[in-house]
Amino acid sequence: MTGSTGFKGAWLCFWLAQLGAKVSGVGLRAEKDSIAFKSLDLDKKIKQYYFDITNFKKLDNIIKKKKPNIVFHLAAQSIVSLSYKEPIKTFQTNIIGSANVLESVKRNKIKGLVFITSDKCYLNVNKKTSYKETDILGGLDNYSSSKASAEIIFHSYFKSYDKNKYLSAASARAGNVIGGGDLKKDRIVPDVIRGLISKS
Repeated sequence: MTGSTGFKGAWLCFWLAQLGAKVSGVGLRAEKDSIAFKSLDLDKKIKQYYFDITNFKKLDNIIKKKKPNIVFHLAAQSIVSLSYKEPIKTFQTNIIGSANVLESVKRNKIKGLVFITSDKCYLNVNKKTSYKETDILGGLDNYSSSKASAEIIFHSYFKSYDKNKYLSAASARAGNVIGGGDLKKDRIVPDVIRGLISKS
């Protein structure tokens, strides 16, 4: 699991461990407002490795050592507002980091990959209806364009190396998810609660 110390990754690690899976996680050390990993006691439930997925050598060594049945890729710089302040870091994590995962999965012949991006990967054309998988990818901001790029690279890897027939891969485009432990800045529910508390 990449992004195991993040909000979605931590919860997925928790449920996989509850179901009896042996989970290894890769992620940065949790920030002070990312409390899910600590609250779920994941340091006791999974084998955690702390490093940045832009470090291909470390990532590849872990995947080679663990030989997982499935890689879940959730690591990302996930805050839209931060992508304006730190565009290079956003592109490095969401594009190069994602490409690193794809390359390591290919090299190590991992049989399953679930590659999580975002519903922000679609070009915003102000539709009144929901977006579909066949809609145009794109982005008018750094976060959205980084996620569209990750989707394009995923498709490229899948088409380029599908002839090996060993890989079952799926891309999932997650929307806004709310739940316990998501306290980061510029999140809808936490910001509403903070606003209500500050006015009381």
